[in-house]
Parts: sequence; C-alpha cells; structure tokens
Amino acid sequence: MKILIIGVNTRHIACSARQAGHTVFSLDSFGDIDLKSCCEKLLILDIPDLYNLEIDKVKSRLVPLIKSMLPVDAVVLGPGFEHEGNWIREITESKVQLLNNSTHVFTNVSDKVLMAEKLKSLNIPHPYTVPMDLINIPDDWKKEYPVVIKPRCGAGGMKNIPVKDKHDLKLTIDEIKGYKDQYLLQEYVSGIIASVSVISTGKKAMAVAVNEHLAGVKGLTEMPFAYCGNITPYLGEYNEWMCRIAVDLALKMELVGSIGVDFIISDNRQVVLEVNPRIQGSIDTVELSTGLNIFQAHYNAFNGILPEIEEAPNKYKCYSIRTIFFTPNEISISDDIFNFLIQYFKQGKIADIPAKGTILHRNEPVVSFISDGNSKIEVIHKAQEFITDLKIASS
Repeated sequence: MKILIIGVNTRHIACSARQAGHTVFSLDSFGDIDLKSCCEKLLILDIPDLYNLEIDKVKSRLVPLIKSMLPVDAVVLGPGFEHEGNWIREITESKVQLLNNSTHVFTNVSDKVLMAEKLKSLNIPHPYTVPMDLINIPDDWKKEYPVVIKPRCGAGGMKNIPVKDKHDLKLTIDEIKGYKDQYLLQEYVSGIIASVSVISTGKKAMAVAVNEHLAGVKGLTEMPFAYCGNITPYLGEYNEWMCRIAVDLALKMELVGSIGVDFIISDNRQVVLEVNPRIQGSIDTVELSTGLNIFQAHYNAFNGILPEIEEAPNKYKCYSIRTIFFTPNEISISDDIFNFLIQYFKQGKIADIPAKGTILHRNEPVVSFISDGNSKIEVIHKAQEFITDLKIASS
C-alpha cells in the first residue's frame, strides 16, 4: 500500500512502514539519511512548531506539496500534525483513510490540563496540576516545591521548566507573561518514568511493551526534562498495574492505533503522567524487543485487528535501547563526523542521521543510537561507548 506520512520528524514511522512492506511517501522537516532510504518520495520543508503557530500561516506552502503526493491509500499524521485531521480530510476530500485519532479526541487527550481533570474524575493517581492562567503570583500555588511548568500540548519535555521555589516561580511567571494560557503548573514527582505501549481498536486493546524513558540524562542532553531515549523492557513490580491502567484508559477514551501511556514509578507513589494518542518515539526499541512491527499493528488496529502476540509484561526477545544525543554546542556535520555516522549506520546501530553539512544548534538532537543485548547493563554500556566515540569524532 502507498502510505503518506506528514510530520516535523517522520523517520520512526516511515521506516517502520517500509519494513512492513509499504511504499512510503513523506513530508518532513529534517530529511535524515535513513529517512531518505525508507521513502519512495520525500519532500523536505522547514515546518515550524504547529502547536504554537496558526496552521493557516503555512497552509499555502503545505497544501500543494501534500496534493503532489496523492493519490495514496492512507495518511498518517506524525509529530506536529496529529491534531490536524480535519484539515487533511479537506485536502484529500475524505477519500483516503486517515490513520489517526479524530481531531476532537486527540486534542482532548493531548491537552494535559484536560487530561488531569479526566484522570481525577476516574480516580486515577496523577500529579496535582493547574493551568498557569490561574497562577498570577507565587502565593497562588498552594502546594510544595519543586514544581514544573509545562506546555499544555506537545511532547518531548524540551520546553518543560523546573521551578525550585517561590522566587523561581515569580521569574517564570514574568518570562511567560502573555503566553500563560499555553502552560500548566504541576507538582514534581520523582521516580522512574515508564511507559506502556498499547495497541487499541477502540473496542479492545492490549499492552505490547513496558519501557523505561530516559529524560534529562547527563551526557546526552543539558535540558533537565528532555526525552532522550528509552530502554525496553522495563521490568518492575508495578508492571501489571500499569498495563491494566493503560489498556483501560485507551478503551475509556476510545483511542485507536498505537498509544503510549506514561507513568512515574517510585517506592511510595505511582502516578499516570500523560496519555499520548500517537505512534511514540519508543517504536524502535519496542520493535526490537517484541519482534512486532508497530506501524503494521497501528494500521491493523484501525481495521479492528489486534496483534497475535503475548501481552506485556510477559515475554521479550531481548533488551534494547535508544539514546538521543543532543549537541551542547553548535556543530556542523563535517566529513569526519558524517563518515563516522555512516559506519554505524551500515551496522544498523543508529538512526536519525543528519546530512553532510547540516548545521546543528545548541540543544538540538544529533543522532539516535539503537542497539539490543541480553541485559539492561549491556545495552547501556553499548550506548555509552557510542557516545564516547561520537564526542571524539566531533571534537
């Protein structure tokens, strides 16, 4: 089948679709080397963050590009576009299957303030959350510190702001003045960030993997909450509880396709952090550890079919890791760096490979390392070796 994938970054979806045997067309911002290798047709456009920009400002450029890729059998909206299903239906005249949750459902689930209210109504533990437009002065926050300020919509953690005390909160209120309605204030819960990968038809659902998220890891990023990879599987005493909650949430919200539910797990507290009604960045490790093709499972779920594999947290084929390295300084992908990356690419160990000559600014992602092994310690060690070699090649 011909699949059109539209997003700010589409590599993880496009390459999974290609591995499932589909012909892939993509509209993407980065044009990474491995994305090009997965696509029959690829168009590259510098797409801004559509969560913070009126889509009308870029429609004039996007519409003719999208139409030039038609006809296709199905469209998948990736990062930055998942909330634009109605717009895509207009362009395609609703003649193409859209493999995304409806705009209304996606918006309600992705809005972290609305999700906090939903979780509270379901009596599911969740960090205490209030919209920032209710916080005018630090004394309006009645709970303890530290806390975190987050965008109401969007993923990745790169725009999350840590707040340690009242003085910090006052500075942040002043900094985001005029944009407060786009943010929320949430109590900070310390612990392991874990996610359950769910496949759902909307009427039935199953958990296919439990993953440990890597966020703000020193050596990978300087941003304290930035998503910088994950390890599959995560094996802990609360896995069965997490899987049950994740499946129940997917069904209660009538979500379809590949769904991720994030948790924070500590010895004395376990909470649901957020629900992501989209194909997640953990797709690489989930596929390695389970042997399941997530794109095909996502496609089949929209046609009422669940995977024929054992549910998590039962059997995994191996441990796997994805680490995303963010550059601490502005760099250019020189011949030496590019040749180094291509060597690893030929070994099947990296993804999201920038083209030669690409300029990467401070705190931008450089590349993803992906590998498997027999233990968590083994895959972490492999990732550490790669990062060390990459830093040497970049110096």
